[in-house]
Amino acid sequence: MKKFFLSYFIASLFSSAAYANLLVTPTRVELDNKAQRSAVFSLVNKGKQDARYNIYFEDKKLLPTGDYVSLENSSTSLAKFVRYSPRRVSLAPEEGTRVRMALRLPKGTPEGEYRSYIVFHQIPLAPTAIDNEQKNTSNTLSLSVTAYMRISIPVILRLGALSSEVFIDADLDRKTQSSVEVTLVREGLRSSYGDIELFLVSSGQELENVGSYKNAAVYTELTARTFAIELSKPVERGRELIVRYRESESLSDAKVVETRIVL
Repeated sequence: MKKFFLSYFIASLFSSAAYANLLVTPTRVELDNKAQRSAVFSLVNKGKQDARYNIYFEDKKLLPTGDYVSLENSSTSLAKFVRYSPRRVSLAPEEGTRVRMALRLPKGTPEGEYRSYIVFHQIPLAPTAIDNEQKNTSNTLSLSVTAYMRISIPVILRLGALSSEVFIDADLDRKTQSSVEVTLVREGLRSSYGDIELFLVSSGQELENVGSYKNAAVYTELTARTFAIELSKPVERGRELIVRYRESESLSDAKVVETRIVL
């Protein structure tokens, strides 16, 4: 009987720091045409087996739901402005390496915000001589299922004095009664991202944190995005909450905006 091999390649798209067995830092890169024209990514194989990765850029658009869709052609693609190396790496367990990236900006590039994603995509290792021998001599039927991870890191370039304003709209989710729906409304020419936090209020004073959402992002393709934030403890109806959004300090003119709601 012939031996049949079936492999499923399962790809997962995003990670904040580590997914599966690969540790990647930093998790976001911001470039400009003056002080920050290059970046270095650190990769470490935290798994127990050798692993190999392809490295490439892709363009995606953020949807209001938080999902992403791939773009074939994007007028705000950053990929055409960068050079990077290496394009493929192989790492033993606990082995690390670096991927270096540099900006190559043509003269006359229009001002604005550009964004692409650098992808670290695990691929199969080359088959060994022993593997080939086993394929040729075995008469058993086998099923091989292999999961290959895929990490995407946003790389953002800002040209010019770009700014944005953010406003908050928030209310209790009347269906679940256990989460707060926070809508960030963005105006301007740059993206906004940061952390949302919920605080109980008593006698006008801010008390404990009862919920948060880290790395909330509203990129330039969106003017608004809603986040459902679970309350970390039951909160009585009629209690007042502060809803605060703090932009990342890496953004120019980073802002802190807040509103108050009564549950």
